Amino acid sequence: MAGKPIMAICDSQAAYTSRLISMFQEKKELPFEIHGFTKQESLQEFCGKNRIALLIISEPDYREELEKNAIDQILVLQEGVRNLPENVVTVRKFQPAGMLYREIMRVYGESEKIVPFQGSKKDEIQLIGVYSPLHCCMQTTFALTAGQLLAKKKKTLYLNFECFSGFETLLGKRFDGNMTDILYYYECAKEKLSYKLEAIVQEMGDLYFIPPAGSYEDFRDIQEEEWACIITEIAKAGGYDVILLDLTEHVRGIYSILESCDKIYTLIKDDRMAKAKLAQYELMLEKENYRKISEKTEKCRLPLIKNLPPGLGHLNHGELADYVEKLMKEDGLL
Repeated sequence: MAGKPIMAICDSQAAYTSRLISMFQEKKELPFEIHGFTKQESLQEFCGKNRIALLIISEPDYREELEKNAIDQILVLQEGVRNLPENVVTVRKFQPAGMLYREIMRVYGESEKIVPFQGSKKDEIQLIGVYSPLHCCMQTTFALTAGQLLAKKKKTLYLNFECFSGFETLLGKRFDGNMTDILYYYECAKEKLSYKLEAIVQEMGDLYFIPPAGSYEDFRDIQEEEWACIITEIAKAGGYDVILLDLTEHVRGIYSILESCDKIYTLIKDDRMAKAKLAQYELMLEKENYRKISEKTEKCRLPLIKNLPPGLGHLNHGELADYVEKLMKEDGLL
């Protein structure tokens, strides 16, 4: 598309350049027109005729004279074979594609001059809430299953608001950023929020998720009226069709959030204590005039699940997935 800011990628290995181009082209919200080069001469000629917003170039192909061109930002894919000047911004080249993409977005997003993110132009974003006053009722497993099923057809983001999610242990990886960072950028550097989001968002199968905050104290001071704006801004920044909220009472204004949801799933159980808790919750909704929540809520009594798939990234298969898929199809969500 003519007139878009230019991202140039240069690596003498044609296959690597092609893979990088494909990786960035898959990210539909990125605001760049992408050009690839395998020869220095071609890149120099192109730079002489065009302004480059971002040049990503492998370490062996980098030359200091490139700095003389009209290039706003140069990122060097470092291989560790050269001593580069201190002012050169580098990203480690040899790492998994997803990690490389997030690192490039992080570094570029922190630069002084960035191209505004394209974001979402969707008029409507579907908001689905999962909340139960009960605990230890497989709420998060249900929510992740629903998210992975939805993600097959729509770009879906999962947000977890548990006190301690345990995701790092469950997924066997450490995250470089989480929801706390997103909240900071929303408050202090909203113009860079999209790039920070791209740098932090992880994938679980087809489902995107922001790693949960390390402690619920990081978001308990967010005011009730702010959450709707935060969630909408995140959705637009990432171009998401669906936001799936795995909610707890630690979120200030949880009932306002639930009211804004298009659909709410509440897990229930048949034991005496569970029934008493649910009855108290429903009585509170009635007394506090949260009738919209009740109207949008579907109470789900899970069947006996004998086996769950190994690993959180494969919950869209199996007994629970069959139950959740049938439920959401009946609700018109799938």
